[in-house]
Amino acid sequence: MPFPYEINEKNGLSNLREYLRTIKQAQKQFEANIIPLLDKYLEDFESYMKAVSNRELDINYQNPMIHTQKSEYALYMLLIEYSNLHMKKAFDATPTKVVVLPRCLTGPNFNLLQVKRTKIGWHRITGCNGSDCLEWKLSELGKKHNFEVFITMGNRFKEPNFLRVFQNLRKKIGHFGLVAVACLPELALGRTYIMEMGIPAQAVPLLFSGCEKWHGPEHAVQTKFPFDYVLQLLKLKE
Repeated sequence: MPFPYEINEKNGLSNLREYLRTIKQAQKQFEANIIPLLDKYLEDFESYMKAVSNRELDINYQNPMIHTQKSEYALYMLLIEYSNLHMKKAFDATPTKVVVLPRCLTGPNFNLLQVKRTKIGWHRITGCNGSDCLEWKLSELGKKHNFEVFITMGNRFKEPNFLRVFQNLRKKIGHFGLVAVACLPELALGRTYIMEMGIPAQAVPLLFSGCEKWHGPEHAVQTKFPFDYVLQLLKLKE
């Protein structure tokens, strides 16, 4: 079965030129008409990118998550919202839900939460070292209402054992719906792999990503996520 964007071989070069020309036109329209609608959600983007460019982050590799451009953020917003709407019915129909949280929720120094590695490859939250641990509260609610809560302890949503973790989850609990909480670029990246595996998912962007790799060691603060919205997806009330 051919890809929907496959170029006809008979007139391949002319078709390719027309295809690229059309894509460029769509890009210009997107930048002119769509990005301005999302500007209020990206108010501090330019100042943030300037700060990033003035310091060395992730010196072992160039992390594309950090150097995402404004137009890419806007595309990620649309991708995530559209895919959430597309998958909502299938997600709601799954018998079991799994919530996966990012490492940055363990605090600027990664010591806010107590965690323990599980056999599937991710970690469970076993305790809280602070007074305001919504992640721990969510984990405790999971025990009462029959949903799973895990936290990734790698540096990126796409960990080396990413596919193996989901294979292990399927072996353990069967068909499930996923609530993935992360920053926008990580969600966009992970979304591709989740859709390829046929897992009904709802992506939840962080309210604020405060970890050191984004802000530097002097300005890192506690990362926040929309706790009430996650409960809403799980059809729970606090």
